Amino acid sequence: MEVSVAVLANTEGKAQIMALPAGNLAAAAAGELAQLEQLWYEFEPPEGTRLELIDGELVMSPTPSLGHSQVIDAMLNQLFEVKRRHDWIAHTKVTVRIPATRERLIPDLAIAAREARQLSEWELAPEGVLLAVEVVSPSSGRRDRELKRRAYAQGPVPLYLLIDPFAGPPAVTLFSQPSQDGYRHQQSAFAQQPLRLPEPFDVDLNIARLLG
Repeated sequence: MEVSVAVLANTEGKAQIMALPAGNLAAAAAGELAQLEQLWYEFEPPEGTRLELIDGELVMSPTPSLGHSQVIDAMLNQLFEVKRRHDWIAHTKVTVRIPATRERLIPDLAIAAREARQLSEWELAPEGVLLAVEVVSPSSGRRDRELKRRAYAQGPVPLYLLIDPFAGPPAVTLFSQPSQDGYRHQQSAFAQQPLRLPEPFDVDLNIARLLG
């Protein structure tokens, strides 16, 4: 279960957690954004959770389940040769900072160039991320399908792969051609259909293995 929170420091310097109304990040005041960024850096989420800054909210969610990990493992198996050939790095816990919106996203999987620019000990600049992958869970549907899709496009992250076992029917969707208004192109595939990752991957994905 994901929880949206704002963490505010009281006069004694201790953290307090308060509900933060959802809102349009672009319309949020600069001071509030700066405060949220600072809180993201300073707040230590409980063990077994991760903290993201998405659409004007600090979102705390559990670390990926075993089912998620198995899907990501299946994805990595299909990318192994191209990843090895290009000497890319696969990240499962790195934060992608979106400068346009100041959001902090932790994709289930990010494939990045080895020379990708680091913005901090935990953060990568989005231009070095070649592919971001999210696996939808019962509680993350709107964030993965809408909010993260918008944010990755504004990165811009060139390719966003959404693995959605809860769609009707379950599907894998590739978003490409990012712009400030979102991804201009999307292609979905179902269990018995292939889906090709374009250059620089140039790989056909086995969708059945990703959807179980």
